[in-house]
Parts: sequence; C-alpha cells; structure tokens
Amino acid sequence: MLLIWSGWGILVLPVVMGTAIAVGALGGLALRALNHPELTFLAVSLGLFAAAAANWLVGRRLNGTPPRELIDPTTNQRVLLHRLHRLFWIRMEYWSLPVALAAFAPLLALRNL
Repeated sequence: MLLIWSGWGILVLPVVMGTAIAVGALGGLALRALNHPELTFLAVSLGLFAAAAANWLVGRRLNGTPPRELIDPTTNQRVLLHRLHRLFWIRMEYWSLPVALAAFAPLLALRNL
C-alpha cells in the first residue's frame, strides 16, 4: 500500500486507530460489566467518535502553528513558509470527518433491535 504524507500527517493512522481501539475496548468492557454485551456496537461507535475528536485536536494543534517569515534579500519581499501536515494531500484535521461519518455505521444496528 502506498502512503503519501507531508509533515506529521502520517499520525492520522495511529491516532485514529489507537483511540478507536482503546475507547471501543473500554466501552465494550463497561457494557459487559453492566450486563449489556448486545450493545457492543455502541462501544465501536463511541470509539470512532472519540478517534475523530482526537484526530481533529491533534491536527488543529499541528497545523495551527504560525508560518515562518523570511525576507528575500534580492527583492526585500516577505515570504511565508507554512509547514502543513497532510495525509494523501488532505490536511490532518479534515480526516476526522470521514471517521465521524463511519461512526454512524454501527448505529444503524439500532434499527434492527
């Protein structure tokens, strides 16, 4: 599989996967402790929502740094250098939208209960 990123954009994968697995597992354990193992899909959905929020926060933090300002010595014009963190040419925080939309998929199981 070919991955294309710039800056720390590759962090989208471990942030989303790690958060979704950790929160989903904890939610699943809590539901089993409350004797509701049939609602495990809610833990999956909660994990994906938490992953979207965590990715948004990390992405905004990384892409929110101010640009570096340089002066071109020949023209005395100001040049701004932005360091953007992207995965597949999409800014890191914008990957939170498809993750949040994916969190609605397990909720469709409510229609069958």
